Amino acid sequence: MTAPGVAEFGPTDFTFLHTDGPGAPSHWGMLLELGDGDPLTLDAVRARAAERIAGYELFRIGVRGGRDDAPEIVVADDVDVAAHVTEERFDDVHASVAAILEQPLPQPNPYWRLTLLTSTDSQYLLLTVHHSLSDGIAGAAFAALLADSDDLSSFDRFATSPRFRVGAPDEDRLAAARAAFEQQWADGVEGRGWPTLTDGGRRETAVFSASTRDLRRAARAHEASVHEFLVAAIGSALSIAPPTGTTARNIRVNLPVTLDPSFRHTGNAVAVALLNLPGEVSDLDAQIARARDELKLIEERDLGLALAATDDGPDIAWADMRQIVASSMERMSPDVHIGINPGFTQVRSVLGRPITRLTAFSPLIGYSLSVTGLILGARTTLGVIADPDALPGYAARLVEVLGEVIGQA
Repeated sequence: MTAPGVAEFGPTDFTFLHTDGPGAPSHWGMLLELGDGDPLTLDAVRARAAERIAGYELFRIGVRGGRDDAPEIVVADDVDVAAHVTEERFDDVHASVAAILEQPLPQPNPYWRLTLLTSTDSQYLLLTVHHSLSDGIAGAAFAALLADSDDLSSFDRFATSPRFRVGAPDEDRLAAARAAFEQQWADGVEGRGWPTLTDGGRRETAVFSASTRDLRRAARAHEASVHEFLVAAIGSALSIAPPTGTTARNIRVNLPVTLDPSFRHTGNAVAVALLNLPGEVSDLDAQIARARDELKLIEERDLGLALAATDDGPDIAWADMRQIVASSMERMSPDVHIGINPGFTQVRSVLGRPITRLTAFSPLIGYSLSVTGLILGARTTLGVIADPDALPGYAARLVEVLGEVIGQA
């Protein structure tokens, strides 16, 4: 059987079209902070992007429809690079990033855009990609749009490999995963009080950044992995500074996990697992112990498989499936999203400018706060995005408290 091509969306990809809606676009962002060097020009960025678009079909894929009606996948013969690659002046980079992330990507154009952000003394590049086109791991392919490299073959595993399919899992394995998911859901029901996502569509962003070496050293001092340490540090910060001023016994976390342990796919291999963190425990070691238990349970019981969009599902009308996905998210009702991701790109410069920091931002899909970590080389960043109508000023506040928690560790 021929493996699915990069333009042949599967059930997991379609999930992010089902969750997309007015006020809550399902796209992720990647912010590249550029170091010293001659300022990039828009013409130079467009020329580089045009060259790379010609080499990868992935960069020419768009979607028409996908809300009330089934989507049509559109592969453009020619891409209007001027429409996809633009420049904006900024005074406050976080305000500019938030404003861009608030806006849906236009259909049926290729489902990404690139913005050169320029101020009097600094420049950034913001890449925005619809989640149906690619998850965060496979999203490393989009570094090929700009990378300073004569050999782009390292990007092929994310840009030309088969689009991921869950397939038809073993029935006993699937039943066990679903039973574990239901237990996690029940364990996290009591004592919750996190503000819910509004339909206002506004966003606020903030960034926490630290030396990866320092984080590893701190994690070792607490006998934890970096993943456990960061999840626990976030739990501690949320307990110290609850957004309503009142702590919650439980904070239900939407934790993305990959169903592709080889990390060699195009499209989406991301699935949802539930992780319950205590919302009234400031002690970091107690949070680490809880995070370790939760992460171990998720791995051992295949929790990500519980809600995975398998290939052998019933043939359901698009509009009905959209309602099922919405009902599933409403029932799951996560409070926050936490994702800690390894970095897969070796890109270190763009058109001669060094990249000093990469920060990922996830979409808000049923939750009002997202923290997305990217462990990449010497720096680790946490991209925080929040709904300011639900959590006014909280993105910056969380970063402040996180700095204190991690600094004290």
